[in-house]
Amino acid sequence: MPYIFLFVSKSATTAMLLTTFLPGGGQFYTKRYVKGIIIGGAQSYLLYSGIQTQVDINELNQTTSLSPQQQNDKDELFEKRRKIAWWMTLVWTIGILDSYVDAQLYNFESELSLDKNGEPEIKLSVKIHY
Repeated sequence: MPYIFLFVSKSATTAMLLTTFLPGGGQFYTKRYVKGIIIGGAQSYLLYSGIQTQVDINELNQTTSLSPQQQNDKDELFEKRRKIAWWMTLVWTIGILDSYVDAQLYNFESELSLDKNGEPEIKLSVKIHY
């Protein structure tokens, strides 16, 4: 009976789409749970902060005449929203790229240890399921 070798892999496209639409989804898909919690948590927090800032801006916009203090608050909220948008873009991009790399290297394992002389020794392996 011939052996059939199967490379268990993860789709990079699926991982990237999951991270794009579900915070940390691509990391969980590639079984990188700690990174999924960190990246997903950061994405979720930034999304919540952005929505809350926009709600605050909308409340100030409903006021017919703004006092100088309210106008100053509104300007600060616009600046905060801009910063959140940049951070959100950065974290989302890092999450998408990280899920892509994790999916591409799903079967790749490496180990760094010291040999008997105290020199670094690198061991690489690939899982093949059959």
